[in-house]
Amino acid sequence: MTTQSMEKLIFNGKEIHMASEPLASYLSNLKEKPKLFPPSSGCWRGYYGKWEINDDRLYLIDLECYTANMEERTYRKVGLDFIFPNEERVFAEWFTGEIRIPQGEMLNYVHGGFDSIYELDLFLELRNGHLIGKRTVDNLLRLSEALMDMNNKIPSNRISFSTMILDTLKKINYSFFNRIHNHK
Repeated sequence: MTTQSMEKLIFNGKEIHMASEPLASYLSNLKEKPKLFPPSSGCWRGYYGKWEINDDRLYLIDLECYTANMEERTYRKVGLDFIFPNEERVFAEWFTGEIRIPQGEMLNYVHGGFDSIYELDLFLELRNGHLIGKRTVDNLLRLSEALMDMNNKIPSNRISFSTMILDTLKKINYSFFNRIHNHK
């Protein structure tokens, strides 16, 4: 699967990207599911959402959907009212789970879903649309240890994979050095 485009989230007054799809659980529970069409291989879900956390509540504030009528060979872009008629913003009371917000430099690109690894991941925990907690995961040390361990297990004739690991470790070291330097 191709890397998927991230949805936008306004959190603490800043617009950021999230590697999560809070609308997916809502859509999967509908009896009559809307027919969404992917605008590209980078958006198999067929929509781009814009979200906001306001007063510790998650809202869907904008939606760009794509539909297609294969018989008529038509394709069109529709908005929030396609799924939520007469609504300007929707409280996401259906969503319980975590929202992952990648932060910092990309350390390892993965050509699939939201699997690329960044320096940090901020996880927002929500229950019925209410923010109930948050935690940060530092991926620099975790990834470097995993790569070092992998590199030690690679036969010497697998030079290209070993080179990829060393290149990724260089990125990690550079990101770690920048973090230390910027906090002085």
